[in-house]
Amino acid sequence: MNRRHRAFSLLELLVSIAIIMVLVGLLLASLRPVKAAATRTDSMNALKQMALAYNSYSDEHRKRLMPGYIGADLFADGEPFENLIVKLPAGEVLDRTDAQSYVWRLAPYVDHAWETFFTDTRDHGLLSELEAEFGKGVYGPAGDGDIDGGISERPAYGLNSIFVGGDSFHGGEYATDRNPWNGTMEKIAATRFSEVKNPSRLIIFAPTALANRNYNPPNDPDVYEDPELGFCELRPPYLVLDDPSPSGQWIDPQWTVGVGGLVEQSRTGEFDDGAGLPIARSGKNLMPVAHLDGSAVVEQISDLSRDMRRWDPFEVGRRVTQDP
Repeated sequence: MNRRHRAFSLLELLVSIAIIMVLVGLLLASLRPVKAAATRTDSMNALKQMALAYNSYSDEHRKRLMPGYIGADLFADGEPFENLIVKLPAGEVLDRTDAQSYVWRLAPYVDHAWETFFTDTRDHGLLSELEAEFGKGVYGPAGDGDIDGGISERPAYGLNSIFVGGDSFHGGEYATDRNPWNGTMEKIAATRFSEVKNPSRLIIFAPTALANRNYNPPNDPDVYEDPELGFCELRPPYLVLDDPSPSGQWIDPQWTVGVGGLVEQSRTGEFDDGAGLPIARSGKNLMPVAHLDGSAVVEQISDLSRDMRRWDPFEVGRRVTQDP
């Protein structure tokens, strides 16, 4: 007896494909929160490791806080950091320009695992370049390859270096003139753990993006470019306190929080040498941050943009800014 096998019609085939696509979409939608939760966990773990490493450095240096970004001029003969030596695990001494950023100096305290500093970069092309140049698990020199500024300049997490440890390069004249190694003006950065009023609230690390040096407002798409992911400095929302009295106000806004929790750099900020803007990483308006006491939590960026008590280590009591 002959049996005729009926083939799928074109309509039936299209319906089957559509059903499969719907099922795949549902599956991906259900996996998205799981993936996001895993990313948040990885970010928090990396931030905790970095915060604990920062404290380990302090413990080994008589409670001095690690300097954030050191200008190249401070490595010259007779300058504060002329004897600073940064080595790789194999003993190779790095060029002084590579030691400017906190990354190389903190690396020994995370077992030289460069991946820690790039846990949440989300730039797979950059990660591929780093793995090709440095291998996996061990730091190599920054070199002069195609990676802008070398590995030490573009970590996923920036350090609040203008106010913690000190920064002689970022923030414009007001900030750089008051770096801890100047000595001619009052300093604005804590250099010892004992100077910090509230270590459990002071922000030291958070995800960053490199601000555009030639800023144009986002409503002009022909000239505006999105910030590049990752930078070694984390810029606070304000830099200048107009009056040291209790009635003083923070001025010179560096960034604001726009629609959907997106950080937008200020037109008046000191960005000539670049700046690390905080970026949302755990949902709209949410960002994981690490504190000086070693803790890490997720906070609302909009809250952090208005409260300088979270950024300024001295926290004298009048640190809530006026609205920009």
